[in-house]
Amino acid sequence: MSWEALTAVAAVANTTIVLVAAVAAVLQIRHLRLGNQLQSYLHIMKEAQSPELIEGRRYLRSADFTDPETLDAATTPQVDQRITAVGIHFQSVARLLNRGVLDEELFAAYFDMTPTVWKTLQPVAAVLRERSGVPMWIDIEYLAYRVKKENLLYRYLSRFPDDFVEQARIGEYIAAADHSGDSG
Repeated sequence: MSWEALTAVAAVANTTIVLVAAVAAVLQIRHLRLGNQLQSYLHIMKEAQSPELIEGRRYLRSADFTDPETLDAATTPQVDQRITAVGIHFQSVARLLNRGVLDEELFAAYFDMTPTVWKTLQPVAAVLRERSGVPMWIDIEYLAYRVKKENLLYRYLSRFPDDFVEQARIGEYIAAADHSGDSG
């Protein structure tokens, strides 16, 4: 065998080895990303079910922050810790979703919750923004905007097969999610 032929065989072998290594690296990165998403999901869901956040969400559902007296009581002298706990949690998740760090399909439940939470938190955020001059909870606001503008909840729900939608009786819910993006 000539040196040229031997060099060509070595080059092909080297290319094959590099290609196999590259494919293995891509698979490892994919596996690592899936592992990170799962770990994030478990951590965030555990936090969402913590007694502090359950109590915070319960408090938010019961309070009317459009009432100036209720808003003042909840933000003076400091913001009620139940509000802060919910705000920090949703800000963190919204930031990660908005930046593409978290998988949108895995965390799609936040497409349903965030606009409702933002509607409740918006008067509190206005007070905090006025006091600090900082756009507090901006990622919550932006995710609520994206949910409506990009119709994120409908996009997620429309992935279910028609027979399942019928069986689960969620057709009206999906239709409502579809129309929620109409005026964006």
